[in-house]
Amino acid sequence: MSSADVRPRGAFRAGLVLGVLVLVLQLAVLVALPFAVRPLAGALPAPVPGGSGAPVGQGTDGVGDPYFPDYGAGGYDAQRYAVDVSWNPADARLTGRTVVTARATQPLTGFSLDLALTVTAVRVDGRPATFRTDGFQDLRITPASTIPTGATFRVEVEYGGRPATISRDGIRPFSITGDEVLVAGEPESSAWWFPANDHPSDPALMDVTARVPTGWQAVSTGALAGHTADPVRGQDVWHWVSDRPSATYLSFLALGRFEVRQGTADGRPYVYAVSRRLSAGERRRAFAQLERTPQVIRVLEGLFGPYPFGQIGGLVPAARLWFDGLETQTRPVYAAGAMTRGDAGELLSHELSHMWFGDNVTLAQWNDIFDNEAWASWGAWAYRERTGGPTAEQQFLELYGRAEDSTRFWRVGLLDPGRDHLFDVVYLRGPMTLQALRNRMGDAAFLAMARDWAQTPGTRSLENWMVTTQHAADRSGSGVDLTSFFQAWLVTPAAPARTVANGFPR
Repeated sequence: MSSADVRPRGAFRAGLVLGVLVLVLQLAVLVALPFAVRPLAGALPAPVPGGSGAPVGQGTDGVGDPYFPDYGAGGYDAQRYAVDVSWNPADARLTGRTVVTARATQPLTGFSLDLALTVTAVRVDGRPATFRTDGFQDLRITPASTIPTGATFRVEVEYGGRPATISRDGIRPFSITGDEVLVAGEPESSAWWFPANDHPSDPALMDVTARVPTGWQAVSTGALAGHTADPVRGQDVWHWVSDRPSATYLSFLALGRFEVRQGTADGRPYVYAVSRRLSAGERRRAFAQLERTPQVIRVLEGLFGPYPFGQIGGLVPAARLWFDGLETQTRPVYAAGAMTRGDAGELLSHELSHMWFGDNVTLAQWNDIFDNEAWASWGAWAYRERTGGPTAEQQFLELYGRAEDSTRFWRVGLLDPGRDHLFDVVYLRGPMTLQALRNRMGDAAFLAMARDWAQTPGTRSLENWMVTTQHAADRSGSGVDLTSFFQAWLVTPAAPARTVANGFPR
C-alpha cells in the first residue's frame, strides 16, 4: 500500500511527516537477536483444541493476531473461495453465495468465518448447518457432524445486505461513487463481500463471479476467465480466477462502467481498467501510467527475480481513496489523482514491488508489516536508481540527514510499531533500514538474499526474515554479525549512529 498521507519519499517533498509519530514505545535492550520482543511467528501457532475458552472441537474466533485478535479463525486451513455475487444498484444491495473449501487442522465440531453481511443459509458438505453471528463479523457454524482432522470440507454460505452502510472502527472499504462500486482495503475488506478466514496468514485461491446490470463491467484479481450476457435477468456476468493463493485483503471487486483494455505484454496477459466517470483526458493519462507496468516489472525482475504471477494489470476507480495505491494481487488499485497528475513511476514501482513482498510472501501477523512496506518502498528507491534517478544510497543519506535530529521520528520501533502506526513510519524508516543493510552486507549478498526471500512463496514473519538475512550474511563469507544492526534499526527508539556497523559509508 502507498498511503495518500504518508507515502515513500513523496511525503518528504512537503517536509518530514513527524506530527503523527507520537507513540511512546519502551523496548528492552536485548543481548541477542531481538526475538524476545515478540513471539516467533514463522506461522501463527496452531490453535489448541479448546483453547481461548472454546470447547474442545471448536475452532477459535480469531487467530490471535496481536493487533487484530479477532481477525481470522482457527482450526482449519482455507484452500479456495468460490464467490458468486450480484449487485442491485436500485437498493445498493449485494447478494451472494460463496463456497469455501478448507482442510481441518483439528477435529471440528464448530468453526468461524468472517462476514459482516446477513447470512440466510449455511451448508457443510451439502448438509444444512446451524449458525449464528457473534460480535461484528464472526459467523459461528456448527456442522451436522464432526469434521475429522485432515479432512477437506466445503462450506456454502448464502448472504446479503447493504455493505456500503457498514463500518467498523472507522473502516469502510465498500464505497459507492455515483453508479460505481468498489470494495478494497487493508487490513480488511473481504468481510464486506464474502465470508473468509480473514487474516493474511491463511492465503487461498480466489474464484470470483460477479453479476452486474447489462453494460456494466466487473473487475477483480487474477485472470479473466469469462464474460457472458444474461439477457433474461438483464445482467452481464464476469468471472475472474486466480492461479496462486492470495491473502483475503489482496482481492478487490469493482463494479460499474469502466474502460477496459486487454492484451499481452512480455508473455503475460494484462487487464487495465479505468473508470468512465473520469474525463477523457484523465482516462488517457491514467492509461498512459498503467501501460508502464511491464517496463516497471522488467526492472524489478532484475532486482527480485522472476515476476511471481501469471497476470498483470491495474485499476483506476473514481472513488476517493484514503490510499494512493493498494497491492491487490496481480492488479493493484490506484487512486485517480495519483495516476492523472504527473509521473506515477514511484507509485507503480512501490505497488508492483509488493507482488514479491506482501503478495507472493505474505505476513504471518500484522506486526510483520516491515516485510511488506519496507521492501516495497526500497523497491521504489531501487527503481529510481536503475532508471536514471538518484541512487538508493543518495535517497537514504538525504532522508537520514533530514530526520537525524527528530526524536519523534525515531520513537516508533519497526519491530513492533503498534496497531496505530502500521501505515506511517515504515514507508520512510523501512527503506532506510534496507539500504543501510545493503551497505553492511554488500550489494551481491543483499540482492541474493532479497531474491531468495521473494522467490519462496508462503507466510513468514519479520523474525524469519532476520534469521534468513543473518544466514545470507554468513554464507557470503563476510563474517558480518547483524545483531547490533537489527537492534539499532528495528528496536532502539532513537536514530542509529552514523557508523559502519550501522550501514553508513566510511
